[in-house]
Amino acid sequence: MSTRNRELPAPTRDRLAALSAPRASQIPMAVRHTQRVAKLRRNIVWGVGGIVTICAVFLAYHFISSLAIDLRFAHIGFQGARITIEQPRLVGYQKDGRQYELKARMGVQDIHKPDIFELEGLEARLEMGQGLPVLLTSAAAVYDGKQDRAELSNGVRIFDEKNYDLRLESATMDFKASTLVSQRPATLKLDCCDVDGKAVELAQAESRLTFTGAVHSTFHEQKTEPGTGSK
Repeated sequence: MSTRNRELPAPTRDRLAALSAPRASQIPMAVRHTQRVAKLRRNIVWGVGGIVTICAVFLAYHFISSLAIDLRFAHIGFQGARITIEQPRLVGYQKDGRQYELKARMGVQDIHKPDIFELEGLEARLEMGQGLPVLLTSAAAVYDGKQDRAELSNGVRIFDEKNYDLRLESATMDFKASTLVSQRPATLKLDCCDVDGKAVELAQAESRLTFTGAVHSTFHEQKTEPGTGSK
């Protein structure tokens, strides 16, 4: 018997029809899948970035607010683990309760060392009771908020606008105790003379200034006003 015209079973015909039928293109589905994956990745990146930013802001606020000093600023930014602070203003207190204030053009704080501030263009004001306030300037400083102490460098000046004007290369200032120490050359400018030394120690509360090492004084010539000379 010939099998040429024998009909195939129905299940077999259905499978063959499915294989031979034209298939819809899979490209649009693949494109949509790729777009969904790309969008998901972007959302993950933005989400992680937002979380990191929020954490950084929280840590900065936590570190700054935990200090024993009052800190204010105009603007704050982040550079990795370092916080950049524009126009920081710090307020602290001396041993006797009198206030001191620090201002700077720029400050940098490392979140791993929250008590340390690197300051540029430091200006300080120390209240001295009934006397004139003591003013201090320094081109650069590293301030320790926990110790109330600063390492001053690149040119330092401390003065009271009336009695004295002390110029130094660098110094260590203890704001809590109102003392300043320097092992570098310093010059004290007075109305009558200039005093130079290789090292100096200032105790503001005791009104004491001590020079050591090759100390010498240069007296200014007294200016005689016209018509007041001896006849």
